[in-house]
Amino acid sequence: MYELRSHRNWGIGDFADLDAVCQIAAENGADFVGVSPLHALFSAQPSRCSPYSPSSRAFLNPVHIAVDKAPGYHHDDSLDEAVEAARLTNEVDYDLVQSIKSNALRKAWQRWRRESDSRDRYSQHAFRAYLADEGEMLRRHALFEVLSHHMVAKGRGAGWRSWPEELQNPDHPLVESFRSTREADLEFQAWLQWVAHLQLMEVSDRARKYGLRLGLYLDFAVGLSPDGSSTWSNPRAYLEGFEIGAPPDPFSINGQKWGLAVPSPVSSDQESGSITDIKRMMKYAGIIRLDHVMGLWRLFVVPTGRPTADGTYLHYPFAEILDAIAKESLRNKTMVVGEDLGNVPEGFREALTQAGIQGYRVLYFEPPVGEASRTDPISPHTLFCLSTHDLMPLAGWWRENDIALRYTLGLLDPAGMKIEHDSRIVLKSALIRHLFGEDLDDDNLAKGDLINQAIHRYAAGVSSKLLAVRLSDLLGDAEPTNVPGTDDSYPNWRRKAPLALEQWSENELFNLIVEGVSELRPRETGALR
Repeated sequence: MYELRSHRNWGIGDFADLDAVCQIAAENGADFVGVSPLHALFSAQPSRCSPYSPSSRAFLNPVHIAVDKAPGYHHDDSLDEAVEAARLTNEVDYDLVQSIKSNALRKAWQRWRRESDSRDRYSQHAFRAYLADEGEMLRRHALFEVLSHHMVAKGRGAGWRSWPEELQNPDHPLVESFRSTREADLEFQAWLQWVAHLQLMEVSDRARKYGLRLGLYLDFAVGLSPDGSSTWSNPRAYLEGFEIGAPPDPFSINGQKWGLAVPSPVSSDQESGSITDIKRMMKYAGIIRLDHVMGLWRLFVVPTGRPTADGTYLHYPFAEILDAIAKESLRNKTMVVGEDLGNVPEGFREALTQAGIQGYRVLYFEPPVGEASRTDPISPHTLFCLSTHDLMPLAGWWRENDIALRYTLGLLDPAGMKIEHDSRIVLKSALIRHLFGEDLDDDNLAKGDLINQAIHRYAAGVSSKLLAVRLSDLLGDAEPTNVPGTDDSYPNWRRKAPLALEQWSENELFNLIVEGVSELRPRETGALR
């Protein structure tokens, strides 16, 4: 969503932009549109912008509300200059965007309170019904948001671990006293969630009407920030003193620590945590992608402050979790994709297939075309794509820009660069021989758009049930969205697409790739099974 440019948004992709993307995708033969997680982040600290380190997976990020479509909104000329400035940046200015959108939405909410029509779907009555349905979970999330803004104004952090000890407990009398003095602010935070929910539901409904048979494909993050709304609201659902990570492997020889809260493996707490959040996201989605799906079975957990070598695997009630997800999948008619990359336990993929969960395959990680070890290129029970948000788009990957960037950022040494380069040459050479019957040389290295189109045609021809085409590749972008292992040294989750969505259909590469993929994967008619 943060990548989307348009001639009308307020500096970041919003739900009206997503609606427009669904219409463009349907017109070009797609069956779904996928976005990174839409989970609630930290509105009091906009720089905490990673969608994979959310404050809450139960609620949505209000920064994606289309302000000009919100109830009670009236155009304000005094905001035009700031909105235009936010819109024209090449990277999302989260502080500016959050400021102007929050102020405008507060004014819209105040006007809505005075003027809302009792017969409208945005009526006071509908809002009260939403509050009743959401209950204590929403009340606590709204309270966390109000407290978070209050603490930041006092020089504290947005996350609860930096707050005074009394405020770290949502049941403390001081928290209740604070709540009683902030009723209007609490209502505003709840109203933001209601508007975001209604706008996303509208996109989901219209996506099917446009012709997207699967509608929205929503990403569900593997974990949560340890100091966010969910861990504050329901601390018993998480283990204190541990964080999620990954053991050492060839991609990260020292292992990884992701700084994410560890869910409790106790069934009752698990049901009130991850599974409940998955159920909530399914109501919007035709497909839901479970990031690091191995977490349904086991998570690698590391004691806080200790090296990854001191970590171990924590197992979860896998059968119960699969059963709960399967029931919701059937109830909501939502397909489930599991991102099963990395250290996958033996027998795990077979269990996913038996349960009807689609696997996830990435071209960059697959054995080279034509190798004897590659008997069947891609299983039918998968979603196939060229790359992910953590990897370089095809144009940059082909030029090996990612290897150079990781070296510049200190993530690779010269020996590592050579290993990466040699491996890349093997894969590129195999692709060139398969696609063009030629050896890799300077001439076909310079083919650019032709190679891009040919590789997408190859991807469209594999046997996977689902194929995802990345926006960056459709527009020829060569820079990554996110570089794992970096913080301030790279603008992660900030870079916008090179073209506004109103210009996509005029782009030659966009049309070349769409034509090639559509030829090999024409949209079928009839209902999905």
